[in-house]
Amino acid sequence: MSTRGYAFDNASDQAGEHHDALADLLDEPTRAALGQWGDLTGRRCLEVAAGAGSIAVWLADRAAEVVATDVAPQHIPTHPRLVVRRQDIVTDQPPGAFDLVHARLLLGHLPRREDALRRMVAALAPGGTLLIGEFALPPGDFVSSAPDETTADLLTRYLAAHTATLVASGLDLTWAQRAPEVFAAAGLVEIGSHTTTGRWRGGDPGCRLLRAGIPQLRDGLLAHGLTDADLAATIRAFDDPRVVVEGFHFVQVGGRAPRRSGPV
Repeated sequence: MSTRGYAFDNASDQAGEHHDALADLLDEPTRAALGQWGDLTGRRCLEVAAGAGSIAVWLADRAAEVVATDVAPQHIPTHPRLVVRRQDIVTDQPPGAFDLVHARLLLGHLPRREDALRRMVAALAPGGTLLIGEFALPPGDFVSSAPDETTADLLTRYLAAHTATLVASGLDLTWAQRAPEVFAAAGLVEIGSHTTTGRWRGGDPGCRLLRAGIPQLRDGLLAHGLTDADLAATIRAFDDPRVVVEGFHFVQVGGRAPRRSGPV
């Protein structure tokens, strides 16, 4: 993933916690969506911005070959059918043609997301599938339950600062909803989407994910009105099982490259 416009850092002290929470939260719906796009046995797959590689390894257990790319690929484990490459999808064309190209929580963060999308579409073999997953903010109040009004107010202010920090880094809050039409404009067909929703309780993967992001986003959070005392209290709140928040919606959008026409 391009570090420009991406607010999180694979080299940070919180990267391991961040990746573990992401896997615990999103791997199950990601695997379910991948399975809906057909049998992966013997297929060639590309995992873009692979992070810690949990989905890349899952694909490698099923596919003929998987290429996992990231600008900081040091967390991706080894596997006999997994090739790891240091690559920026914004500027570098992936190698070869793939039956599946997958990226999670990437394009919404990139100011040059259209360039990255064009490269992913160009990497598809005829009939190949592109699947992306993105967060969207839930409608309504963020805090469903808190031990007191002070905590509820703090978490409401935290979400506003969290969102503003990511938007300042390049996040497009409308991307998850716009992706299907952008897929169509890029020439993909059979486009479909699915949204996973749910509440996150303190200590559960969603709140662990938010907690891991706080030190990485600290400068932006302070710039948007929070204090270090607020951040420390927010970290404690995301560990508190009495806290329940409306989880970010996880929107997965897929489409296929057109198949080549047969002989006339």
